[in-house]
Amino acid sequence: MLKKATSQNLISGLLPHVIPGGVVSLQYADDTILFLENSVHKARNFKWLLSCFENMSGMKINFHKSDLMTINVDYAVANEFAQIFCCKKGSFPIKYLGVPPHYDKLKREYLQPIIDRIIKGISGWLGRYLTYKGKIILLCACVISIPAYLMSVIKFPKWTINAINSQMAHFFWGDLG
Repeated sequence: MLKKATSQNLISGLLPHVIPGGVVSLQYADDTILFLENSVHKARNFKWLLSCFENMSGMKINFHKSDLMTINVDYAVANEFAQIFCCKKGSFPIKYLGVPPHYDKLKREYLQPIIDRIIKGISGWLGRYLTYKGKIILLCACVISIPAYLMSVIKFPKWTINAINSQMAHFFWGDLG
């Protein structure tokens, strides 16, 4: 649908010299990122295409959960785009599938929430009432699953791994008294 609309010059993307038509789309399950040209007229065409997609597929796009990200676009034009798509304007940095896309090492501010979730989860457990095997099962099933996906996508710095290991060790060995 995007290729056909591009070939009819209804929409156009940012990279016509790299990809025919230049429309770049990243998709996974129900998440989509589109990179399009700065044109209000073509944005209206794209909104019409999305409406056609909804009617043909029976699926609905929740524009209220969508964010419009603009780069080097005038504030008034960005507001007009947001009105066309009935969505809010987002700001950088963003997360895609729970991962902040980043070209360099992630800062502490991006990884600290993961450690905080682990601490919050462990703090409610009463380890002194569990056997060693029970503690291991709880740690493996719950705690390790929190950072596992993110660790499969990006390399964690040593301080993050040490903090996670420290919390797990404290739960496992902390209630021996």
